[in-house]
Amino acid sequence: MKKSNNHNNQLRVGVVGMGPVGATLAAHFIDAGAFLIACDVDAKKIDSIKKKGIILKNAIEKQAKVENACYSVQEMEMYDLDLVIISVKATALRKVVRALGEIKTEKMFVMCAQNGIDNELEAANVFGEEKTLRMVINFAGNLSSSNTVHVSFFNPPNYVASLMPQGKVIAEKITELLNSVQLETEIPEDIQDYVWEKAILNAALSAVCAITRRTMKDVMSFPQTLELVEAIIDESARVAEVEGIELGKKFRRFCIRYLKNAGHHRPSMLVDLENGMRTEIDQLNGKIVEYGRKHYLPTPLNQSVTALIHLLEYSPDE
Repeated sequence: MKKSNNHNNQLRVGVVGMGPVGATLAAHFIDAGAFLIACDVDAKKIDSIKKKGIILKNAIEKQAKVENACYSVQEMEMYDLDLVIISVKATALRKVVRALGEIKTEKMFVMCAQNGIDNELEAANVFGEEKTLRMVINFAGNLSSSNTVHVSFFNPPNYVASLMPQGKVIAEKITELLNSVQLETEIPEDIQDYVWEKAILNAALSAVCAITRRTMKDVMSFPQTLELVEAIIDESARVAEVEGIELGKKFRRFCIRYLKNAGHHRPSMLVDLENGMRTEIDQLNGKIVEYGRKHYLPTPLNQSVTALIHLLEYSPDE
């Protein structure tokens, strides 16, 4: 039996994945007055969130009591949701989208909020472009406990957009709610410019951090690795340019300033390797390589770091 209390037009939001991004978004939606369901397959994480709430520290300070949480996508069916935000790793996107497809309703929208290029197309294959949105996240952090996020930095704004006009109203509602609780968010004219911008930022530094097992500040402070980061930015920007992406003037300068502001953040790719998990390399550097091939444009640096990360992921027992 579905649970519904939409008499006050309260936005009903589900967040799948209670990592740093999902937990941060969930805390802000709760603070903004949305009805929220937190979902994660990690039972210990959900139990901790239900008992202690979500705590954000450092760059963002916030606490939120979580009254509704579940352990699987299937359990979300009973809550008659308006919007489901997918904040799992991009490597798990297809599995989550398929599960959501089994419980989708006529009114449900889905929004991809992870790293990588073309993630929203995976969701649109199941939900249709008219029910799909994309979000670009410009904050980052690490879990310091099951219910606590150490937010390393926030370089506002975040961006939200619908793929088709049918999603414009809910995109506006999302931005209104998040802005009401100081998580600055905008609807851009073309979100793909920002999808690629963020992907290039991640591609430039995350793999280098993961390969060297160093923080972002370590890599950005060492002249030779800084030079490598700059070269990856330039190579990636050339691919974006031929794809018709508008990155703006002095893009490399913007990237370097952004990445230097990250401090001693440990990017998720590094954390994934240390935990023996698959990384998002194929959705970042791998996608830039893919688009380079499409335009017959060589991408030796992105190819190199992609190969090295795959080697580090590789287990001889597989």
